[in-house]
Amino acid sequence: MEPFVVWLILGVIFIIGEILTPTFFLFWFGIGAFVASAISIAFGTLVQVASFIIVSGLLVILTRPLTKKLTKEQPRKIHIDEIIGKIGSVIETINNEQGKGLVKINGDMWRAYSNDDSIIQEGEKVKILKVEGAHVIVEKLKGGEQ
Repeated sequence: MEPFVVWLILGVIFIIGEILTPTFFLFWFGIGAFVASAISIAFGTLVQVASFIIVSGLLVILTRPLTKKLTKEQPRKIHIDEIIGKIGSVIETINNEQGKGLVKINGDMWRAYSNDDSIIQEGEKVKILKVEGAHVIVEKLKGGEQ
């Protein structure tokens, strides 16, 4: 297969990846691959790879601040300790054996596990005991607790 075709295919893959994950990051690697494809007609592999790296890198570095302003999406910062002790609602039945369970806490979704391996049904209220990585350990609220 000709090098320019390989670069074109790689460019298309990056552009499709950008469409599927709207981060406005993969797009620049697609452009870099298209430039390398055009250069491949007259230059060897080393120049092609160097042009891909340079063009993609420059585009990422020079346009990243602009794309951040355009998307205006600021990740919500959360202090993990602030949810400990909070009350959440089970939105997917918690079953440790099956590795299932989701709770909603302050509008955020968290993967959840029961502290005593009990099954906690959807719609029930739980108290957050601790955070372990990307999931929370919860206990079912007893009758009058809120």
